[in-house]
Amino acid sequence: MPEIDAKKLREQLKAGDLAGVYYFYGSDTMVVSQCTQRVIKAATGGEGDAVIKLDGTDLDVSTLADEAEMCPMFADYNVIWVHDLNMDTAREDVRRAVMDIVKNVAAQTVLIFDVTGFDIYGGKTTKNRQPTDKNKKLVDLVKKDGTVVCCEPKTSSQCAAELIALAKKRGCSMERPAAVMLAEQCACQTLLMTQEMGKLCAFADGGEITEQMIRDMVTPPLDSTVYVLTDAIARHRARDAMRAVDTLLAMRVEMPYLMASVAGSLMDIQRACAARQERHTVDEVNADFGYRRGFVVEKAFRTSMGESVEHIGRCLCLMRDAERRLHSGAVDERVLFERTIVEMLRG
Repeated sequence: MPEIDAKKLREQLKAGDLAGVYYFYGSDTMVVSQCTQRVIKAATGGEGDAVIKLDGTDLDVSTLADEAEMCPMFADYNVIWVHDLNMDTAREDVRRAVMDIVKNVAAQTVLIFDVTGFDIYGGKTTKNRQPTDKNKKLVDLVKKDGTVVCCEPKTSSQCAAELIALAKKRGCSMERPAAVMLAEQCACQTLLMTQEMGKLCAFADGGEITEQMIRDMVTPPLDSTVYVLTDAIARHRARDAMRAVDTLLAMRVEMPYLMASVAGSLMDIQRACAARQERHTVDEVNADFGYRRGFVVEKAFRTSMGESVEHIGRCLCLMRDAERRLHSGAVDERVLFERTIVEMLRG
């Protein structure tokens, strides 16, 4: 079965379509947890105590094998939940045993794997990243006869609609521009958006959640601040760019990682510029480059309006040269970064 999203999973469960084995992963860990709980509820009828939960960080495969073969006494299914099993760090005998168990899941068993406690991508940050090799083998095996759900952030437009509905549910109002702003500042991460909405709704106290409130109360994560910087560079807004530089440097992020993040954002804009020239759409760019976070391409397309591939290419060359100087000897990292941004603004 091909990989599906959380919405499709809900539809399947609502229709009573229950698989024998599930694997949930992705950077939106709150949605991963929600998927796990939905399957447990569907398989147990809401009786959460009937679930056998096993710690994947110290998995006893003999217990897993025994539980997987048991017949349920007072329920329709024998539900087993294996949390945070990292096949990269598991022993070889554990990996082999888990693969064998997945291949032979009994009809009366529902086996659930979920990942929220480690980076299944092994530190990879590319847009078409995949789980690490050993974890991917388990994911691919589950795909054959079970269900795999990759929980990555939604687009800013999708998140905005949900945020507006959430504000209304909590007795507040929220206009779409404010909702989009909050979604983008939270990088469309469900957990972060939920936390910030709780704070904003409490402050609004039944009133309207405005863009100014979001600016004052929500601290954007690294990705969002990097986007503010590259957007300002593309639009030649020096004041906004240097304000973003100050914010980024205050985060005390390792300079190689910060430069790589800025370069990655610039490449997103460059792709959007090239796509506009060839009359390609956001959806086509998403598909061609394997983006898992659609809002990244949406923002890049907005920034690319009136921009040229040549200007962004020059900015990328400046960033490349800065990275070379960073690794070639002792330099003042802050000064190097600031001077590079100033040079980009001059273009």
